[in-house]
This record gives sequence, structure tokens and C-alpha cells, in this order.
Amino acid sequence: MLLYGGVMQLSSPSLASLLASELLKMLLSRRMSSRRNNLIILGLVVVLIGVAAYFIFIRQSVADATRLGLDLKGGVSANLQGYKNDGSEVTREEMELASGVIRQRVDSLGVAEPEIQLQGQDQVVVNIPGITDTDQAIKTIGRTAQLGFYEVLASAPNQPLVVSRDEVEATKEDLRSKLEGDPAYEEGTTKIFFQKTDTPQGDGVRVAGYVVPEEPGVKGDALKTALITRDQSGNRQVQVNLTSEGGDQFGNFTQEILDNALANGTPGGARLAVVLDEDVVSAPGVNQALNGGQFVIENRSAGGLPEAEAKELEVVLKTGALPINMEILSVTSIGPTLGSDSLKSGLLAALVGFGLVLVFLLFVYRVLGLVADLALLIYAFLLWGLVVTIPITMTLPGIAGIVLSIGVAADANVVIFERIKEEIRRGKSPRTAISLGYEKGFKAILDGNLTTLITAFILFALSSGSVRGFAVLLAVGVLLSMFTAIAVTRALLGVISDRGIKLSAPMVGVSKKSIENGQPARAGKAGAGAR
Repeated sequence: MLLYGGVMQLSSPSLASLLASELLKMLLSRRMSSRRNNLIILGLVVVLIGVAAYFIFIRQSVADATRLGLDLKGGVSANLQGYKNDGSEVTREEMELASGVIRQRVDSLGVAEPEIQLQGQDQVVVNIPGITDTDQAIKTIGRTAQLGFYEVLASAPNQPLVVSRDEVEATKEDLRSKLEGDPAYEEGTTKIFFQKTDTPQGDGVRVAGYVVPEEPGVKGDALKTALITRDQSGNRQVQVNLTSEGGDQFGNFTQEILDNALANGTPGGARLAVVLDEDVVSAPGVNQALNGGQFVIENRSAGGLPEAEAKELEVVLKTGALPINMEILSVTSIGPTLGSDSLKSGLLAALVGFGLVLVFLLFVYRVLGLVADLALLIYAFLLWGLVVTIPITMTLPGIAGIVLSIGVAADANVVIFERIKEEIRRGKSPRTAISLGYEKGFKAILDGNLTTLITAFILFALSSGSVRGFAVLLAVGVLLSMFTAIAVTRALLGVISDRGIKLSAPMVGVSKKSIENGQPARAGKAGAGAR
């Protein structure tokens, strides 16, 4: 979302630059740089640090706080093949649509940055980082999710039958034989579906069979959304909302079920079956026409839907049906493509680079550099907090994005500090030079960061996988650096000034000789050259 927020600013760069410049002029004016406003900014920083510390250290263990990507932690890889029931050839366009639905389902599982690649004409490879429940994830991803609502024409007597898991298939065959002998069953115009649910104790399976028409009364395209809720007793259920048109269809359909039951002499026996991929999810009785466009899928006999089943239903119904059937060809666990050594090397490189930047700023800009170093430390901690809170999956390219954003944050300080030193060489007092330096340096910083955000947006829009992670972290880092490198350092310098500490020219890296001669000091050349 942060990235999209940055992109919204990019829609009109000139207007954004103008508004931001005016905002900064207000922010950096003497009227707005009072002790009260400085303390407000620093108080906000303390609050943000506290929130970040909670998400990093308190809410969970530090080891689990940062989510690692496939290249650093490994995960699971699934190879799926698309097919059609009529045997016709699967098109590339259908596979691309299926890949999009699969990506939405993976995101709904709370997994970020999956790698989804089409292979050949009818296969797709899905690599999921850091997944824990492999079986449930693959089942959810590959499920076709064809939803239909059927009138129950007949059901087997004395059901559901409670059997062991090993007896489920044999029980289904026995029920099929009984149902095929029912007068309601007609081959070619009706079919038989089964319902399987675990008992509350988990020591058996309830099995039931139903005769239904060949075609559903209402199809899944009437569905608008699905959400896990709980009833008054606290039992877990899935609430399904239909579209306006779907609600009308469902009302007419349930009224038709009631009319058929009355005509058959069984006014209390009206039932409908909610069928997902030829499995009956629920077969509730119908006492009246359901015209509200809303209903729930539940399992009262089992004390509510199991958590895994409810989550699966919510995901597959919310993301929609796959345009084609998917067969799981293989599922394999994959190790980190780069491994712990690469993670350590990447983190070491980031820390070394961060340390060198701190030393450079301190050496060249003295007191100003000390303030910038403190702001960079705040920046690094807040960025870590954002990575954990959002959360953002950390990959090796993502670490590179963080390192680059640190350079952007330091660069913003270099621009401002060089402006400050330039004003001091012109004879301005350090206090006045600091105010002018922030005002004059902001536009260059804004333009540079807008350019970086445009690049990040293009990378995010045109790439996938870990490259997107690089783009997101770069954009988040740039936006955060605008706050720490400008507002935080300005507030810190304001507090120093308010406490009566006078900054001399040498304390900000400007020699007396350069002021007398009007020439840049050697340190200034070094900073300008770096810029």
C-alpha cells in the first residue's frame, strides 16, 4: 500500500513537487520550527519506535518476526496440470487466468511473494516460501472450486453413517447402490453426490449420499463474497453473500424446492445441497424461500466447521473458481536456493555499508553528521518494524533494496548539509544556514526521490517474485527516509539550538580559512563529489 501511495503522488509530478515544496516551507519556517513542534515530531518518533519494538520483540520471537523468502528459507514446490472434462485442449489464456486465481489463493493463505511460472501449454509450477501446512495449501491452491446449489431429490435411509476412514470408499459404494434403486434416480438426468465430514471427536467420518439433478439450480457465479463467522453458540461457519441477481435466483430456486416437496406429499422434506467440486459441503433443510441473498455453510452436528475446512472454503469461494480443472502432478519440498551463507553475507554487506555511511557522515559533517547518524539509526529500526508489521517477505534482492534505500536516506542529508555549509561560507550564522539549507535542499531531494519511486513502480508493475520484493522495499525505504532525513534531523537540530548549544562553523565541517577565502573546504569537495 505504501508503494501505491507513492504512485498516487507520481500521477502529477509537477503538482506534487509544488505542494510538497509549499508544505516544507511551512514546516521549516521559523514559525513552525518552534520547540513545541520539534518536540511533537520527536514524540511521534518515540511512539513509532515503541510500536516497532512491540511488533519486532514482544508480539512474537525475534527469530519469527521477519518473514524470509523462498531463496533464503525454502518452501514447497507444486507442479499442476490443467485439463478439461470434455477432453478438449487447454489454451494458454486459460492457464494464465488459472495462474492469476492461484496467486490470489496463495496470497489469501498469508504467503507473500510466491513464484508462479507457466510451463508449456498446460502446466504451472507454484513455489511457495516458508509454508507449514503443505497438504492443506496444495489442496486449496489446486481445487477447482466449481460451486453449485442443487435440489435434493432423494437421500439414503438412516444416514449419515459413521465409519472409520478406511471404510469411507466402501460405504460410498453401498450408498450408491441403494440410491441408484431409488425412484428419484434416473441415469442421464440425475447424479449422486456424497458428503464426508469428520466427527467432533475426530475418530470417524460421517458419510451421506444424495440424488440431485444433472444441472444445479443456481451456479457459483451468483456468489459475491464469503467470510468466516461464528453463530450465536460460537460455532465456526462460512457466511456466503450473493449478488443482487444471484439473490433473486436463489429465492426463486428455494421456492421451487418447497413447491416440489409439497407436490410430492413431503412438505417438511425440502432440502438443497451446496456442492463444491462434486463434494456436498452442506445439505440443509429448506423451510421457507431464502430471498435475502445471504446464507451460511455450517456443520452443527460436528460443533461447527473445522478451522482448516472453513479457511479453505473462504479462500476458494472468495477468489473464485478456476477456469479449468487442475491435477496435482507432484509436490516437493525445496531448500533455500541461496541458503544461510548468502543470508549472512547479505546482512553483513548491509551492516558494513551502513557502518561506513555513519562514519563518513560523522567525519565530514561533524555535529551535523552525528545528528544524521542518529536519524539513520532511527530510520533503520523503523524500516525493520515496517517489514515485520506489513509484513514484507525478505529476499536477497529485498536486502539490496534496503541497502540502496539507506544510501538514498544518507544522500538526502548530504544534499541538505552541503547547502548549510555553502550558506555558512557566505557569512550566514549556523542557525540561519541550517534553516536555509533545509529550505533550499528539499526540492532536489523531492525530485530525486520521486524519480526513485517511479523506478520502483515500474519494477513492481512489470516484474514478479523477488524483484517485486526489491521494488516494494525500495519504495518503502524512500518514503520513510523522507521523514527521517528531513523532519527528524531538523527537529533534532532545533532541540539542540533551543538548549542554547551554539554550533560554530568548524563544528559543522567548515574551516575558518574557507569562510575567509570564500572557497569550499576539502571536506566540502569530498561531499560534493560524492553527490
